[in-house]
Amino acid sequence: MASLLGICGGTFDPIHLAHLRAAEEVAEELGLDKVVFIPCATPPHKKKVQASAEHRLEMVRLAVAGHPEFAVSDLEIVRGGASRTVDTLSHLLKQDPDRKLFFFLGNDQFFYLHTWYQPMRLLEMADFVVMDRPSSPRWDLLDYLQTEVDQAFAPAEDGWFRLPGGQGVRHVATTLLDISSTDIKRRVAAGRSISFLVPQAVEDYIKTMKLYTNAGQK
Repeated sequence: MASLLGICGGTFDPIHLAHLRAAEEVAEELGLDKVVFIPCATPPHKKKVQASAEHRLEMVRLAVAGHPEFAVSDLEIVRGGASRTVDTLSHLLKQDPDRKLFFFLGNDQFFYLHTWYQPMRLLEMADFVVMDRPSSPRWDLLDYLQTEVDQAFAPAEDGWFRLPGGQGVRHVATTLLDISSTDIKRRVAAGRSISFLVPQAVEDYIKTMKLYTNAGQK
């Protein structure tokens, strides 16, 4: 039987508890075998990251340690350059053509999918799971898919919207923890606590490496 792999990509600058909780709930809802976190090297759609790729990768490793349902990949960091999702999904399928991929996105990002590089190819390689984000757009998912992606999208089983070829998108409601990497960095820069916003090991690493401070390492 093919394995079911969830993919959670991002800058993770730094990774925090909202990332982990949402991934846990999606994996449980869809019965996934594992979720892999893939920190990007250079994000094509977001502003420049503050911590280095090596620091961000290590923080993700610390965050998922002791959780067998989670894994971390350095795929995009080793590849370097702008991180294109199409390249990442293609690589994962070449590693194991029989696995089923589920790509996680917050709806603040998913509603721009039509502007991404080769969006229809992305949908051919993975099902997309859309999660709510605090203060994110409240666009009707099916309306967006039919208007901006492909009018052939239609309701299917278990809350999925699918194309005739089987490509699927589904919304999964997750606990809305109003935590942001931007706010965490501001707190660190101001000398304020970030306890209970990130895993303890990540908090300790940020303090040890003096990340996100004016005198800190990049």
